[in-house]
Amino acid sequence: MRNKVRVLVLCLSAALVALSVPALAAGHGASKAGKSSQAYMPHVFIIMMENTGYSQILHNPNTGYIQSLASTYGLATNYFGVTHASLPNYLAATSGSTWDTFSDDTAQRPLLNHANIVDQLEAAGISWKAYMEGLPYPGYKGSSADYTAKPHSAGNALYLLKHDPFMMYPDVANNPARAKKVVPLTELKGDLASGRVPQYVWITPDICNDMHGMSGPACPYPSTGVGPSAQQYRLGNSFLRLWVSRIMASPAWTGNSTIFVTWDEGSYSNVGPNYGPQSDAGCCDSPILPNPPVNPANVSGGDLVGGKLFGGGRVVTVVIARDGARHYTNATSYNHYSLLATVEKNFGLPLLENAGDTERVRPLTAFLARH
Repeated sequence: MRNKVRVLVLCLSAALVALSVPALAAGHGASKAGKSSQAYMPHVFIIMMENTGYSQILHNPNTGYIQSLASTYGLATNYFGVTHASLPNYLAATSGSTWDTFSDDTAQRPLLNHANIVDQLEAAGISWKAYMEGLPYPGYKGSSADYTAKPHSAGNALYLLKHDPFMMYPDVANNPARAKKVVPLTELKGDLASGRVPQYVWITPDICNDMHGMSGPACPYPSTGVGPSAQQYRLGNSFLRLWVSRIMASPAWTGNSTIFVTWDEGSYSNVGPNYGPQSDAGCCDSPILPNPPVNPANVSGGDLVGGKLFGGGRVVTVVIARDGARHYTNATSYNHYSLLATVEKNFGLPLLENAGDTERVRPLTAFLARH
């Protein structure tokens, strides 16, 4: 009898050990995944387009490819720019704050010595590059690039510093090792083909391909008056078709690698039906306009009300996750802080500034799984 009891005790002990070991192993694995790059997004690609409202993209005969992405993958139906104008949105998406600016003035660079996504990625040993269309050479610190920019004509600057948040941070622009990771978009084709694509990829089209437009021979589609022309919409649509297709056909398209396509803001001035009327709609820690209000560049002064939410308007955001959602829409309120939080959670990084507001800011993780 005593032997039988001993055998029973030994069996129960072995069973308890067997149960506890997997539990400890699972817990250790979860902790490890959260500390490094979580398996669901080995590569993150962010493509930031410009100044076009939600309806102007989804109800447009010239944006068929974008509409096909939205219907095939994941579409955030209540995603907003953080504020107006452009630069504060780029800062929000890379540092978690607009730093109280409503301006595109690149002379602010010395004032933007704030913690940003590059600091986090570098500290964690996570590879990154920012690919800027029209950038003359890696680490270029100028505000524009006055040189021949194919396929457009020569004579105008198509790269704009205000659309390059990385070179707006002094600890990137003034650090040669970091600055050389801000490169012309032309390098991405070779990196995709060779398998040298970093874990974090940011892509900014030039001022013509991003749907913003400008006047002049390099991009003869004005960004004022009547909004973007049909040709300008086609250029943006073609740009996304080219680069999204290249990414998805490359060796980097592994695991649950994900492409986020979004627009910095909706219309920021009342320029006609194409951009859509100016919208100050927002969510999720968008700023309150000071009282008396500032007058951001290119915003109609009569629309500014001090003490009012000054969001960036509703924009299209498509999430293309390799193993993620299909034919999926989500009406949760999101903005660029949500995008930053999603990236940071993926790589196990601390949440910067407003990206860490867990009450108001929701990450886009719902798009990263099948439903």
